[in-house]
Amino acid sequence: MAGARMPVTPEFGTLLYILARSSSAQHIVEFGTSFGVSTIFLAATLRDNGGGRLLTTEFVAQKASSAAANLREAGLNDLVEIRVGDAMTTLTRDVPLILLDASKGLYLDILLLLEPRLRPGGIVVSDRADIDGSDGGRAGAYLAYLSNPANGYRMASITTEALGQSFAHDIAVRS
Repeated sequence: MAGARMPVTPEFGTLLYILARSSSAQHIVEFGTSFGVSTIFLAATLRDNGGGRLLTTEFVAQKASSAAANLREAGLNDLVEIRVGDAMTTLTRDVPLILLDASKGLYLDILLLLEPRLRPGGIVVSDRADIDGSDGGRAGAYLAYLSNPANGYRMASITTEALGQSFAHDIAVRS
């Protein structure tokens, strides 16, 4: 894990917990499991909300395996389904919270795929999309989409600090 970028600080993890808890989440979708840090905070919410299911995806099998071990150690693995690879499928329930924390250039595509299942008042949390244009402008398009009131969202940005670095995150609520 040396050199790994870990933007899920304890403060941001607690914020994820609070957001999911306040929405009484029982079904959460996470795009980008990595080593399962944010997954643990979200699964703890489900436990404290009385149960539910967290569907999370990770493209790298080794990271997914590490995340599964971390979830077992935390005693939360029964609440989480980890899918390795590009595993987004049709959801059967309204989703109260979506966490996007993987390939920034795919954020808009993933949001548009899940948006029909995002309930009114649903929350979209994303690790700050890089807007330097290196992804052909896709991340900038995602932020523009969430920022446009005509699309039905209100968005705010926050910054957390960890390991001597600043990490930006965007939070949007669907009207």
